[in-house]
Amino acid sequence: MRNRLTRILLFAGLVIVLAFIFNISLTAFTGDGKDTPEEALPTDANYEWIEGPKSDKEQRYFFLSNGQYFGTGYVEKNFKGWSAGEGTYSKLPNALTENAITSAHSDSKILFGLIKPKGNIQISVNNKHAKLIQLDFLSDDILSTYNVEGYAIWYIDLEEIDNAKSFTIKVLGENDSVLNELSI
Repeated sequence: MRNRLTRILLFAGLVIVLAFIFNISLTAFTGDGKDTPEEALPTDANYEWIEGPKSDKEQRYFFLSNGQYFGTGYVEKNFKGWSAGEGTYSKLPNALTENAITSAHSDSKILFGLIKPKGNIQISVNNKHAKLIQLDFLSDDILSTYNVEGYAIWYIDLEEIDNAKSFTIKVLGENDSVLNELSI
């Protein structure tokens, strides 16, 4: 009786271990397996890629696409190489007012948006400072095609925010004066 129970438990344990190894191998070896993050970026549309935050295992990019879209996506590194991850996008907003945030977007990892900064400003989300990427490095042709002259991308990692269910986004001027505020 004991030998039979032992064999059943060993067999069940072996099945669980094999299932775990199979799951890990599927996760670690899936994807495109490109040599560099840039090679793994999607090519299904006309993209202008803008480098965002990066780590050893993940590189985030923001993009302008097809003359009317703005968004973000990332590529991940696994055993096979670099592979494209999920992304999100929306239509570019109409011309922005200086130092005003009209919308925010998220892919469940970061919160981001566009702003037309004037002067020395900071963006804060739930009292945590967001990072800015100025778009002035793009060519004049791209800036005029997408109508983003003087714009910047702001973003913050959602892991940095305590209450990630609601957001108070503030544009702060000198002496931390609130120039604009958006609550979501």
